[in-house]
Amino acid sequence: MRMRGRRLLPIILSLLLIVLLSLCYFSGHLRESRESPVDQFLLHLPPEAEEEPPNPNPQPKPANPLLNLTDFQYLLASNVCRKAERELLAILIVTSYAGHDALRSAHRQAIPQSKLAEMGLQRVFLLAALPARERFISQEQLASEQQRFGDLVQGNFIEDYRNLSYKHVMGLKWASQECRNHAKFIIKLDDDIIYDIFHLRRYLEALEVGQPGLATSSTLLSGYVLDAKPPIRLLANKWYVSKKEYPHALYPAYLSGWMYVTNVPTAERIAAEAERASFFWIDDTWLTGVVRTRLGIPLERHNDWFSANAEFIDCCVRDLKQHSYECEYSVGPNGGDDRLLVEFLHNVEKCYFDECVKRPAGKSLKETCVAAVKSRAPEHGLAEVKPLRLR
Repeated sequence: MRMRGRRLLPIILSLLLIVLLSLCYFSGHLRESRESPVDQFLLHLPPEAEEEPPNPNPQPKPANPLLNLTDFQYLLASNVCRKAERELLAILIVTSYAGHDALRSAHRQAIPQSKLAEMGLQRVFLLAALPARERFISQEQLASEQQRFGDLVQGNFIEDYRNLSYKHVMGLKWASQECRNHAKFIIKLDDDIIYDIFHLRRYLEALEVGQPGLATSSTLLSGYVLDAKPPIRLLANKWYVSKKEYPHALYPAYLSGWMYVTNVPTAERIAAEAERASFFWIDDTWLTGVVRTRLGIPLERHNDWFSANAEFIDCCVRDLKQHSYECEYSVGPNGGDDRLLVEFLHNVEKCYFDECVKRPAGKSLKETCVAAVKSRAPEHGLAEVKPLRLR
């Protein structure tokens, strides 16, 4: 038994040595296999290829502020002023909801950019970024529209009724910067407004001759003056304004945002002063009222140009076609009819070439206009049909 044990001892020791060597090999192999390929790569990076530690104080990207929007940028920009072949009489800036492509199409059909250029005019539409709820138009479609017409100026703030002040200031800043050496006047419009561009052109030409000091001054604001009125404090009203938003009992007099005329120096002053004033969401009240008052700019009253009734514009088109009667109004709402601007401008152009006649006595629109009501019916309540005198 002792001899057999002595013979087995070397064999047992050899087996133990083999087991120990195997364990060492497999443990090392297992440790290497747990490292991912990326870990293994990083372990062997040369010193100069290693990532730099993160900067604890990163510098913000350059931004172009707009009021309190520190990261404002143009999503779409236009160069219609800079590419004009001659000095422009005016640039039209039209506030438009991004989804109103049909309305913009009506404007272009009513008077295309080429015809505006012949008159010494150009036009851009002011847009904001599409809201998430928008389902009928995409940014790609807007980019395609821009590629075709080149007349869109779009900011990166969201389309919203309470963002109209941003859009309005964006338009004034864009016009005063881009058109400083290219356009004398600025005509601000809403996209759902009917306007007689031929009448406006004559007005601007007459202003240059008759009031050259005003035309080139930094105090030109001309349009429909709304005299001092109290803010609406009724919570259910669309125009409700809290005392925190506007604490005063009355608004200062201001111009209707439907349409007004200014020039580059005045627009530049208003946009700059708006940067220093407390923000207010009702854009025309704020910019041509509150901000204007801070600057001491007077208002030029042309209330006789305006009608509050789309029905009168309808009747003007009818009478232009039938009798070549000159329209009593130059500006008014379209009543939800996108085609009315096309009809109006295509017919009122004859008056620009003196092919119209003054309306005869007793034939004023207030006395003769009979038209279908364009205002939408209320959502609640009982219907009532009765004659209504237009004013």
